[in-house]
Amino acid sequence: MTGAQLLIKALLDQGVEYVFGYTGGAIMPVFDEIAKKGKKLKLFNTRNEQGAAFMAQGVSRATMHLAKPKTGVCLATSGPGAMNLVTGVADAIMDSTPIISISGQVAKSVIGTDAFQETDVVGVMLPITKQVYMPLTPEEIEVAVHEAFFIARSGRPGPVHIDIPKDIQFASATSDYEFNLKTYQPKVPGYKVHNLPDQEDITAAVQLINQAKRPVIFCGHGVRWSNAGKELVKFAEKINAPIAATLHGISAFSSDHPLYLGWMGMHGTVEANRAIQKADLIIAFGMRFDDRVTGKLDEYAKNADVIHVEIDPSEIDKNVKTTIGMNADAKSALEAFLAVKNLQFQERKQWFQEIKVFKKETGKWHDQELHKGSSANGKLWMKSVITSLSDVTNGEDILVMDVGQNQMIASKYYQFKKENTAFNSGGAGTMGASLPMAVGVKIARPEETVWSICGDGGFQMNIQELGTVMEHNIDVKIVILNNGYLGMVRQWQTLFFDGRYAGTPMLDPDFSKIAAAYGIPFQRIEKIKDAANAFKTAKKHKGAYILEFICDPSELVLPMIPAAQPFEKMIINKLETEIRNQKSEK
Repeated sequence: MTGAQLLIKALLDQGVEYVFGYTGGAIMPVFDEIAKKGKKLKLFNTRNEQGAAFMAQGVSRATMHLAKPKTGVCLATSGPGAMNLVTGVADAIMDSTPIISISGQVAKSVIGTDAFQETDVVGVMLPITKQVYMPLTPEEIEVAVHEAFFIARSGRPGPVHIDIPKDIQFASATSDYEFNLKTYQPKVPGYKVHNLPDQEDITAAVQLINQAKRPVIFCGHGVRWSNAGKELVKFAEKINAPIAATLHGISAFSSDHPLYLGWMGMHGTVEANRAIQKADLIIAFGMRFDDRVTGKLDEYAKNADVIHVEIDPSEIDKNVKTTIGMNADAKSALEAFLAVKNLQFQERKQWFQEIKVFKKETGKWHDQELHKGSSANGKLWMKSVITSLSDVTNGEDILVMDVGQNQMIASKYYQFKKENTAFNSGGAGTMGASLPMAVGVKIARPEETVWSICGDGGFQMNIQELGTVMEHNIDVKIVILNNGYLGMVRQWQTLFFDGRYAGTPMLDPDFSKIAAAYGIPFQRIEKIKDAANAFKTAKKHKGAYILEFICDPSELVLPMIPAAQPFEKMIINKLETEIRNQKSEK
């Protein structure tokens, strides 16, 4: 078998059903073998390699909760093709998402000569992946692929890249070459995964939990990757403690659970952030305490002990000093906690009364805006649009959010009642991720309704993937919250740059004509009373549908903790922003 044939064989052995990619000179042998396989391995031609990487992410993210999750695969040629994968791969490492990215490379004989479309892909990919392979013989390919899947899926998930010279794709393995998948065991020296918690840590943690008067549980992305949402809820109910989520922790369990405070951090809820500052114990599962969660580190949760459960040992004590650091998988740790007989339930009446008071801080202006649906100039509030979507879907559809105000508002106002239904680019904050990621999610979960939530800026970042949607008849519903600006940057300019809107006004094309060019039905909505029917029409339609909502650019995502500031500096209502603006004008 040739190297290209061995690659396809390995992918099929791993259960891969579809791949995403864009062809070119250095990857042609692989694409040719995919064509020969027919229905066994389906190729989705993307319009840019970045789109392929995000589609692969969509597959991995959408199936993380299943007993047999899938790992997305993307393909590109050498040079510019491989470089276009970089953003999606870097995004995957930041958000702990397993994908296998594969690129063709120039022939071995000309590597290092600045050959046509040559790039040092191994050098570029090393800092943004868990591992990189360059097979230099056909016999190395199958081991590289199977090791890559093992590394990508195990421990803290992440991307792995394989760069294959073109001549190795053409070359045939020796006649005595054998590979037995049934007996194969990955051999990765130095790579150790510590899934199970130490019992001593569990015992010490239980003592802290039983002593705590004001505990808060943190639900991070690791809870979703380990499919531990049910166990987290059982644990919270057992000790009677509130739960706050990270952005990626959203939809680990239903958002209508009475112990749920919403999500934490820069744009988190008042009750979650206030509770964190008042807590005497934080129990964090599968998260990394990044800057958007903590604000000013030396003033973060000063009065709390911290129990941190994390599969990646490098994250423990990296940002927040722990009382007990537990290197373990979130599900294994939660199961260990639930097995402890002396883990105590406490009423915590005073604590929950304090939290109830926190919830009332948002202010009447918020409820008035939400109820009215539009501003004084008649343009829609994004929060009202998302609330309408949540009502129409009963919070049971899948949302793939882009980056910016649309992401924050959708995460806050959509009631995610179904497990593993919230997806977005978090750590890297990649505008344009939503549309291609939504395609991957829909392909992986074809029976569910998938909504891509975008701003007008982010939508145009990967707008070309409407071509993929058209060619393959992908049934994604696309919501454009169009406020004519790069909304989140505009918000910062309003609050911290004296209202100088440099580089944020966005002159948009006529999206109705773009939709028509791709044969996708389209509606433009300007009144909140028309939103529900528009959503119902799009949901009922078999095939892609685009809805454009004309929104007010002055809308702010509040609360907001300014960057690197303590939680006490949280801006909660519009009055605070007006006072801030008056001071800046003086």
